[in-house]
Amino acid sequence: MIALTRISVFAAAASAALWVAVPAGAHHSTAAFDQSRVVKVEGTITQFRWINPHASIKIDGVTAGDDPDGVWTVEMTAPNVLLNEGWTRTALKQGDKVTMFVNPLRNKVVLNDGSTGGLYIGVILADGKTLGRTDGQGAGSNR
Repeated sequence: MIALTRISVFAAAASAALWVAVPAGAHHSTAAFDQSRVVKVEGTITQFRWINPHASIKIDGVTAGDDPDGVWTVEMTAPNVLLNEGWTRTALKQGDKVTMFVNPLRNKVVLNDGSTGGLYIGVILADGKTLGRTDGQGAGSNR
């Protein structure tokens, strides 16, 4: 009887772990972003959040073409991954003037805070230092 109880407990724990892992994997997808397009946003940093599971940036700027000017919320990857690219928690601060490259959302929707969403590709900092892809190409292009 004790073996049957242990098997039941193990099965319940495995099932619970699976239910937790599946949504987490879906959450980290980049499917919402149009990785075939790169938008160049030139502007001022209004927020930089160095937090898990994703760092993020808000930039108030201008774009070329049909993409909207104004505030963009840019999702990044985890800080421990960004460290390998040369990022630090102090790489950006509010008021910095930068040129940011992002993949826009596939569906042109306005986020709850009124901003436009994008996925980080690269940035040119005020001092000219570059992080990520700043050649106008997306992450899927040949380097």
